[in-house]
Amino acid sequence: MSTLTPTSSISFILNGRDVQLSGVDPNTTLNEWIRSQHGLAGTKRMCGEGGCGCCVVSALRKDPTSGKDATIAINSCLCPLYSIDGWQITTVEGIGNSRDGYHPIQERITQYNGSQCGYCTPGMVMNMYSLLKESPTPTKQHIEDNFDGNICRCTGYRPILDAMKSFAVDADPKKGGKCIDIEDLSVKKCSMPCAKLCANVTHTSSSTLWFRPSKVADIFTVFSKYPDKRIKLIAGDTGRGVFKGEALPDVIVDLKGIASLAAIEVGAKSLLVGATVPINTLIATLEAHKDSSPTSFPHLAEHLKKVANVAVRNIGSWAGNLMLTHDHENFPSDIFTILEAVHARVTVASSPTETSTHSLTDFLSVDLKNKVITTLMIPLSTANSVVRTFKVMPSHQNAHAYVNAGFSWSLNPSTHTIEGSPNPSFVFGGLQAHAVHATKTEAYMVGKSLTDPATLQGAVKVLQEELVAIPMPTEGSESFRLSLAYGLFYKFYLASIPDHISDRVKSAAVPFTRPVSQSYQSYDSVKSEYPVTEPMTKLTAKLQASGEAQYVADMIEPDGLAAAFVISTVGNATIESINTSEALQMPGVVQFLSAKDIPGTNAYHAPPFARFEPHLLFAVDKISNAGEAIGIIVADTQENADRAAKKVNVQYSSQSKPILTIADAIKANSVYDYPGEANVIVAGDVDAAISTSAHSISGEVSCGTQSHFYMEPQSCVCIPEDDSYTVYSSNQCANGCQVAVASVLGLQMNQIDVAIKRVGGAFGGKASRSNQIAAACALAAYHTKRAVKINLDIDTNMKMVGKRLPYYAKYKAGFADDGVVNGVVIDMYADSGCYNNEQDADFAVLFIDNAYHIPNWRITPKAVKTNTTANTYCRSPGSLCAIFIIESVMEHIGEALGIPSETVKQKNLYEQGQMTPCWASLDYCNLKDMWSQLYQSADVDKRTAQVTVFNQQNRWRKRGISIVPVRWGVHWNGIGPFTVMVSIYAVDSTVAILHGGVEMGQGINTKTAQAAARELGISVDLIRILPTNTMTSPNSFPTVASVSSEMNCQGVIDACKILNSRIDPIRQKMKGATWRELIGKCFMSGVDLSAKSMVSLKSDGEIAYSTYGVNCTEAEVDVLTGEMEILRSDILFDCGQSINPEIDIGQVEGAYVMGLGYWLTEKFVYDEDSGEALTHNTWEYKPPECKDIPIDFRVELLKNAPNPVGVLSSKACGEPPMCMSCSALFAVKKAVDAARVEINSKDMFSLSGPATVEDIQQHCLVNPTQFVL
Repeated sequence: MSTLTPTSSISFILNGRDVQLSGVDPNTTLNEWIRSQHGLAGTKRMCGEGGCGCCVVSALRKDPTSGKDATIAINSCLCPLYSIDGWQITTVEGIGNSRDGYHPIQERITQYNGSQCGYCTPGMVMNMYSLLKESPTPTKQHIEDNFDGNICRCTGYRPILDAMKSFAVDADPKKGGKCIDIEDLSVKKCSMPCAKLCANVTHTSSSTLWFRPSKVADIFTVFSKYPDKRIKLIAGDTGRGVFKGEALPDVIVDLKGIASLAAIEVGAKSLLVGATVPINTLIATLEAHKDSSPTSFPHLAEHLKKVANVAVRNIGSWAGNLMLTHDHENFPSDIFTILEAVHARVTVASSPTETSTHSLTDFLSVDLKNKVITTLMIPLSTANSVVRTFKVMPSHQNAHAYVNAGFSWSLNPSTHTIEGSPNPSFVFGGLQAHAVHATKTEAYMVGKSLTDPATLQGAVKVLQEELVAIPMPTEGSESFRLSLAYGLFYKFYLASIPDHISDRVKSAAVPFTRPVSQSYQSYDSVKSEYPVTEPMTKLTAKLQASGEAQYVADMIEPDGLAAAFVISTVGNATIESINTSEALQMPGVVQFLSAKDIPGTNAYHAPPFARFEPHLLFAVDKISNAGEAIGIIVADTQENADRAAKKVNVQYSSQSKPILTIADAIKANSVYDYPGEANVIVAGDVDAAISTSAHSISGEVSCGTQSHFYMEPQSCVCIPEDDSYTVYSSNQCANGCQVAVASVLGLQMNQIDVAIKRVGGAFGGKASRSNQIAAACALAAYHTKRAVKINLDIDTNMKMVGKRLPYYAKYKAGFADDGVVNGVVIDMYADSGCYNNEQDADFAVLFIDNAYHIPNWRITPKAVKTNTTANTYCRSPGSLCAIFIIESVMEHIGEALGIPSETVKQKNLYEQGQMTPCWASLDYCNLKDMWSQLYQSADVDKRTAQVTVFNQQNRWRKRGISIVPVRWGVHWNGIGPFTVMVSIYAVDSTVAILHGGVEMGQGINTKTAQAAARELGISVDLIRILPTNTMTSPNSFPTVASVSSEMNCQGVIDACKILNSRIDPIRQKMKGATWRELIGKCFMSGVDLSAKSMVSLKSDGEIAYSTYGVNCTEAEVDVLTGEMEILRSDILFDCGQSINPEIDIGQVEGAYVMGLGYWLTEKFVYDEDSGEALTHNTWEYKPPECKDIPIDFRVELLKNAPNPVGVLSSKACGEPPMCMSCSALFAVKKAVDAARVEINSKDMFSLSGPATVEDIQQHCLVNPTQFVL
């Protein structure tokens, strides 16, 4: 075919089957097409940015450079469908499933309990599959490195990594490690139904043209043929994940078919790399030829591994990355920075015969219209060259830089002076719109001796004078970024003369190398109680690993429509007008709906479900916050609805500066009436206790918000029936969803049927906020009389949906010489956002004492109003922040007395029989014993001494170790009811259970099955859990507060007891009969084989029981940059007699790691003028990833500790462990304290959460005057 003819068809192989498509919109992604096919929902979609990894599939294609077949993992959400012509694509269904048998990877991740909610699991599986196809015998290090782009919010990564590392060549066979056989990697031709798969599929047409040129000259033919069109040249097109809002191109030119652009040549003086060479291929080339340039290539290769993630680097090209920084300001391209530092040059073709070569700095000013990058030239380094590159980022993986830097110079080995040829090169990214040279400092260094201390101080002085940082709201303060720049230069300087610097500063010159993570889990079980207490994997884990487990986000309704929210872009304003004309003219758009179209009540969340005030479905005139829902666009596809929603033009008036922080709210007296003074908790005479104490302190501390960051988006499908609606919602509460939809539509409750099979993560964010999505979806179905689906995109989700309530506290405390605390006063402020319908300050007062018996208290909670989205419950609501606040007080007391804070904590721990300030009696308190047990098992004394020695020996790296206990009161009163139904089928004696809870990864279905199996005396294999619904389980409570599993287990037990009471008379007559024979006889005898139970557990006191835990965390901090590592974490947690210790271990680990994100990396930033969220996607918001977890992660469930008042002797475990995770922040703080000791700083300070890289570095009080040799 002529390369000048636009492509209109493609062919490829999918899961072993030939696929031919024509008439497809060139803007369609592989992910969109796959997910439109029935039976292929295993390939998920969450972020649409290549940042989460749940969309990963495996691609086999000819490597354009080597010409050999190669298998790579790719993000299907970034991959244009047309770009895979001729490839072989494998999805998770293609490697194994329930019908054809599971793949070893699917088996292994299930075996290791690496799937909780399961939404991320297929992406994990396919990432590992792609690695093994290319490297069947990887090392554990190789495997950990390969998971730099896959996010899991549930598991804490440990079981996933353990499962994948079990395939490593260096895995321990005693722990189940075994390399995979080559034949086991083969793709199985999927026998699952796929009627539409091989047919030609026509998507919504567009005017975009797609070309596949075979030579460079063809590109210029396209340029000349379409001179006035928007032309986009692509290789991998991964940049679409960063800049998602750009206009669709008129012409797309896929350059991968041009052989010359994929060429690589190593010459005598340089390495030449073609423009379409993927970044990972460039890395492999640099490593393969490291001997050609030993002082530069290894450093460049290591730095490039920090760019994006494996799946992006597999197809994203270096030239595409340079184009992003060429076309966009404030794109901190690592590739630009490090290549400019080593004097690389790019060649640009302006015609088939004319080219020009530019330095990268000059390249930025080249007009690239109708031009194409062809080649990169990287000079080989000389023997005297010293090259180092650096990247400081908010988390360890898959993040762009605050500041990146590249340095090179030629160092005379005899005199240690800097030579002038080639010129020194110091390049800094992240300070200004584009990376810049420190030209004056470069010139200053020529001829200077590095061993002369005056040279260092002189260079830093020049650097301080010439570097300038511009404001970048999401990238840290100007002072922080400048301090990083100075510190990175210092690191390079020291690394250049390692034999001429003191031992104490060498820690600045040698980068921290994270070892392969390791873990340990310990628990007991009682075999006589099996299957209760038996460690077993989730019932549906294999279905999740194979992609067969269906989520609402996966549902496809024939002839269905889709909808997307239109949200405000400013807060604290009035709607002046809404112009939908442009949106309604876009392809596929059906309708715009707003408040005026609501037939019922314009509120999706109202009392008694909302605690204090209703929450509007759509704004009417007043806009309270940026991100508030104004209406929805209904269209034929989700993609068209999303695009059109952004084209609705809303004009605002009367905009005032938004209130965005608690401090602003206090200053403006923007405080809600409730809870107020009426909820003050008073115990004893606290004023007298403090005034008569030997010592007293006062201080303040705060902690921010947190996105739930569930992997399955907020999703809903609503189907009109006769005079009713069936609603499938990703929701923690079927009843609340039913109420919301009925209210908005003005219908009766019995006209709304809600069903929930499973939820792909929730953490409180789908307890009520999912009802807004469901109500809007139902409204669209009501008006169109067609099925409608909403899958909320990540940007809308993070702007519109509420998050954790931030907290601010002022405190006073009085205490004795030995650390015994006499009294504490705390004024607590919680930020409810623009509505006060789910504030949790009055929850917080119930947890503020944490683990400490302090006789005198006064706790005053207040809720403030800000112009942020209405905040909502998030895992451990109220308790997480309250426990951090009192732990901060205990830390402060230790500092004031000059004794370890652990001494203070231990002296004040609760004992059995003592009373909390909220009048809860602790009748079964084992906290002191647990403290002692962990203290010994974690070897705290020895490690504390080692930390002291380490800090004495190292000036620029510091360590800290911290212990945090937890007492978490479990509440039954006010929670429930849940309705449970257990049915036995007469023909085969199998059992079905439908309970009122929702499976969202916590294992409620597995635990209820275990409870039923034990009660009925049968195998778990005979039991199946059905989706909850509002018909069989009406009026059920939300699945929240960590007690839904135990309550539904109790409901199952009660229902099974009813069944046993009916079965027993026949059982007595049929002694020795099998279960199947018994049930058959019961049926023939007219026994009712189904039973219902409604459970709502009650306790006599404020709390039903307390669960306890102790956590010890050790951290290491880079003083110059603020980067940190969690070296080790030991957790001892009281789970009672765990119903399923394998699941509960996963809950403990997942909660802890989610807490690490909250305390260290997950910072939310708003635009100060508009109030719009700026950290609204994976590019800016950073939950933990694989290398953010502890290097050494040890978890033990307390043994021989049955709960005398718990269901099946168990205890709650979903939320309490998260409250211990602040030990990581306090370990970091102690490392920072050690850094401040170096400069004799005795000022006490509080470290608030999140303690980001910036906060850590700035609190270390680094000043260039401290830089010494």
